Amino acid sequence: MRPFTLLTLLLPVLMHGQELVRNGGFEDHRKCPTRFDKKPVAGLEDVRAINGMPGYFHACSEVMGTPSNWAGTQAPYEGDAYAGLVLTAHGGNECQSREWLQLELERPLTNGGKYRVRFQVSLADLSGYMTDRIGIHFSAEDHSGKGGMGSIIGHAHVERPLNAFLQDTAAWMLVEGIYNARGGERYLVLGNLHPCDRSSRKALTTNTGDGLLHNMKKRGALDLDPDKGRALRRKLLAAQSYAYVDAVSVQAVMEGDAENGFALAKSCTDDPGAPPTELDLIPDPGFDRNEPSHASSWTNASGGTPDLMVGKCGIYLYSAVNVDHREFIHTPLKHPLDPCGQYALRLRILRDGSYDYAVDRIGVALVDHHTMDRRREVLPLPVAWTTTGGSLMDNTSDWTTLCATLDAPGCSASLVLGNFIKDDSTVVVQRDGSGGPFAYYFVDDVSLWRVGTVEGCERKCPCEEVVQQEQRQMQGQEQGQEQVQEQEQQGQDPFAEEVLIHFDVADHMPNSAVLDLVEQVRRAQELDPAAWVEVTGHTDASGTEGVNDRLSLMRAQAVRDALVQFGAGNCRVDVRAAGSREPVADNTTEAGRAANRRVEVRMRRANDR
Repeated sequence: MRPFTLLTLLLPVLMHGQELVRNGGFEDHRKCPTRFDKKPVAGLEDVRAINGMPGYFHACSEVMGTPSNWAGTQAPYEGDAYAGLVLTAHGGNECQSREWLQLELERPLTNGGKYRVRFQVSLADLSGYMTDRIGIHFSAEDHSGKGGMGSIIGHAHVERPLNAFLQDTAAWMLVEGIYNARGGERYLVLGNLHPCDRSSRKALTTNTGDGLLHNMKKRGALDLDPDKGRALRRKLLAAQSYAYVDAVSVQAVMEGDAENGFALAKSCTDDPGAPPTELDLIPDPGFDRNEPSHASSWTNASGGTPDLMVGKCGIYLYSAVNVDHREFIHTPLKHPLDPCGQYALRLRILRDGSYDYAVDRIGVALVDHHTMDRRREVLPLPVAWTTTGGSLMDNTSDWTTLCATLDAPGCSASLVLGNFIKDDSTVVVQRDGSGGPFAYYFVDDVSLWRVGTVEGCERKCPCEEVVQQEQRQMQGQEQGQEQVQEQEQQGQDPFAEEVLIHFDVADHMPNSAVLDLVEQVRRAQELDPAAWVEVTGHTDASGTEGVNDRLSLMRAQAVRDALVQFGAGNCRVDVRAAGSREPVADNTTEAGRAANRRVEVRMRRANDR
């Protein structure tokens, strides 16, 4: 089977170095700035102020000069000029003290284009505070005459990382990122775009110890300043975070016409169709058993909220609201992969056209074991396969079948599906500006099956007997049935038994009852080398749903860890968290709650998945 192919971008790259920001170095000016209270930015070409009076500093001026000026001393990063902004301030109504600059672009950005954004920032010497909040917002509208920033606040497209405080007054600090354009953006707004009254800030010199004396001397020096206007501005600066900015740059990394420049993802060249059920390692390829009570159900793999429907699943592969936010889903495999095996992967996708965006990325990770990760960002898992970048998955009327062949990355026992590629390497195209701010896709018919062996490979799994079981299944050979039937007739069938382990309130560590499982596991694995253990954690109803889910998962994981310690391979233990959704007794009584705080452990045969 040949892997699926994707058509390439027709217009993949623009020449690097083509600068799109007009006057990003603040060099071009109509008049030299003379005073900080005379709207100095008004003399700049293609740069406008939004709120307050942002500073403009140029070597041609004495008061507003470079490198020395009323806010401190700093040589320009390039040329003879830079701008200055109040980013935040101590005290009430913090947003009113902020200042922003709007710069114009040479041409509108294109839908689906990627642009590298950079600017330099340095904290002013006389700034009283430092902050970590500064960024850029791109817009198709001119906001300089609107008299407000309501639609922009809280929507930075590129910004300084949280807790990376601007504390260097001697050197310039780089802020950079990749912006996925929506199309039509003609302006960028630079400044603190964080929600009002929520910006982090720290005093450069605190009013304690030697710092108190230092601040008193500084205030005394300001009182003696013959320029009363400058002294007043510097006193205000003591309660503000003030920064210089320079070298604002936007350059195209990849740019194409969203209507004609991106090819669509193409289905498999030779679609092999779904494999026989007995060869498919996915327990529920068609999402037909999406029930919390089923051990082989697909489950949420991260902090997102995928829609696990009967017959398909819906996940978002991109969010325009939060950088790198994703949804992922997880399924256990029927048994671990042979590390020397070659496997075929097949799935079908359909973009939901009621959402705004289309992307070019979806993939799978194959891991030994996956425990739900509460983060919403891209999961840091080893990617076994992903679609080729640059081809849009944009069919909203017909399902697109994707397929590939891959070598096993190891003795993987779990599959995680989603977009593992960060925003800066994912092609994002806006298709409908009236829908939800996501790239949302339906997924169905996910299959993984063995098709060959890597020549010369001699790697082995810790659970080698499981691999041997897989090889027997491929050859249509099943062994050990007579022994199973004999022990069942003698009433010794370990698969018919269930062990309950109970817990104290809020406890998640198993008691000595876990020792009772060891013999049962041993007998079951003698009967079926591919036998596995199903461990389900439960709680009473005294906590919230989220707390109960986490506690039940911790209980199930603790039992799994104990079983692995006693010799049950990690690849043979499946963990499920039921929270308080499956009570066996009345939660209004202490006895009932005690009965519900439990872990259920069952032995399963290989074909039970």
